[in-house]
Amino acid sequence: MVEQMGWTDFDDEPLEPGDLPISAQQALILMNVLPDKVEGMSGVWLGKEYSGLSDIMTIYQMIDWKETFEMLQVCIEEYSKYYDEQRKQAERKSKSKMR
Repeated sequence: MVEQMGWTDFDDEPLEPGDLPISAQQALILMNVLPDKVEGMSGVWLGKEYSGLSDIMTIYQMIDWKETFEMLQVCIEEYSKYYDEQRKQAERKSKSKMR
């Protein structure tokens, strides 16, 4: 996830997924399994598609669904901030090329 998010500056070493609580580990599984929702024309990332979420949680035998879902929301919020910043940078870059 470090490379995917483009993080480069850490105060401490990044945690390994196995160091996280089980609900956080399960949220990361969901982030990888659930498909992305992307706006068709602009390609803006809208989040994750939740259809089939309960089936996936059942298949993976997830324990505390509520806590795992809350952790998933935190992951989605962080990804959203990252992709929004990437989009803004791309817009600024394209505007500067037009000048």
